[in-house]
Amino acid sequence: MKDKLFKFLFALFIILIPWQVRWIFFDWQLNNQVWEYGRLSIYGSMIILLLAAGLFIWKHPKELKFSGDKFLYLVIVYAIIVSLFSPAVLVSLYYLGVIFIAVLFVALVRLSSKLFVAQIFLLSGMIQGVFAIGQILMQKVPANKWLGLAEHLPSVLGTSVVEVGTSRILRAYGSLPHPNILGGFLLVAIFAGLYLWIQFYKKSEEHNWALSFIKKNIWQFLFIIFSLIICTYGLLASFSRSALLALICALFSVTAINVLSRKWLAFNVGIKYFLLLLILFISFNLWFPGAWAARYNIEGRLEVQSLEQRADSFQQFDFTNYKHLFFGQGLGVNTLVAYEKNPDQPVYSFQPIHDIFILAFAESGIVGVLLLLIIFGRVIKSSYEADILSTSLLLGLIVIGLFDHYLWTTWTGWLLLSFGLVNMYKKKHLSG
Repeated sequence: MKDKLFKFLFALFIILIPWQVRWIFFDWQLNNQVWEYGRLSIYGSMIILLLAAGLFIWKHPKELKFSGDKFLYLVIVYAIIVSLFSPAVLVSLYYLGVIFIAVLFVALVRLSSKLFVAQIFLLSGMIQGVFAIGQILMQKVPANKWLGLAEHLPSVLGTSVVEVGTSRILRAYGSLPHPNILGGFLLVAIFAGLYLWIQFYKKSEEHNWALSFIKKNIWQFLFIIFSLIICTYGLLASFSRSALLALICALFSVTAINVLSRKWLAFNVGIKYFLLLLILFISFNLWFPGAWAARYNIEGRLEVQSLEQRADSFQQFDFTNYKHLFFGQGLGVNTLVAYEKNPDQPVYSFQPIHDIFILAFAESGIVGVLLLLIIFGRVIKSSYEADILSTSLLLGLIVIGLFDHYLWTTWTGWLLLSFGLVNMYKKKHLSG
């Protein structure tokens, strides 16, 4: 009974990952202006995750083990001490807490069935895909405070749109705060679907492709394909260049590695999905002609503005400040440091550095980055097997990280990044 309740809560959490229902408990003001990255919130999904973790520990108390690794405690103590010297202590401690809760998610993923987690991620992605398609058809994101949805209209300045001639086409948000985050979430959901597709083929192969087995499981297969179509349309409706590029790079990785390792079944799935993606992309462009071409036209007004903002964000780190160079600006305060250098500019004009690797260096410093690299190396070393599909997913997230900041600056982003890393390497699971 407890295991069933845990699975229900964990599944509910995964479905709620993209939903922005939150309680804002602290709002940092800069010159009487809202500083978005100083808006500290407790998300509804956080509460569900903590409940699921508590129930799991209650059912499996032996799994509550305190690591004997002194290095781990050293990292935790160091992170807390550095946060106490941040120009915005509460903000840095909050983001540190977000990372700790994301690590809790990692622990539960490691102890859960990969098949179960993939199924729920795909379902969650399908829900977001339906929302995205509805939004791009209506050209409106309706507001709903109970669902954490803010209103977005293409006619309102500040809304993410694509300009095609004199038309402004709304980019789909799903239930997320920005279309790019929707694209990243759907990338993960698509790879969950590809994993399920491969598993279905493997089971069919084990049964010698018996018609009786296929008939018995046909609805499961149709759910996978239908969900992949919806998720792909949702990603295209987000008009996220980084997400589409990440998807293409990750697919190339899947097919290339499986060819080299002569794993033809997974290669077969990768090629079939690539053809499906191509068909959906062509049909989407018939639906919204010229929209995706405008996204890749670097001479377009909005694209020029976007590139300039990204370029300007790279100026937000001072290499001559040795304190920041070695120990970082502090978690979550990159935009605060930039604002303090240019207080005459409106707060909303400052965006974090649009590259999570440079942003991580800016906020964590040389010492912090070295510690992160050591942790990353230990995760890989502690594994016994690398999964090709999940490794390719992580490659896709790395591509996104080269062009955007949300994997480092948002609750949803940290969950996606953590899932991409831990899903490569699994040791055991307890729940079915």
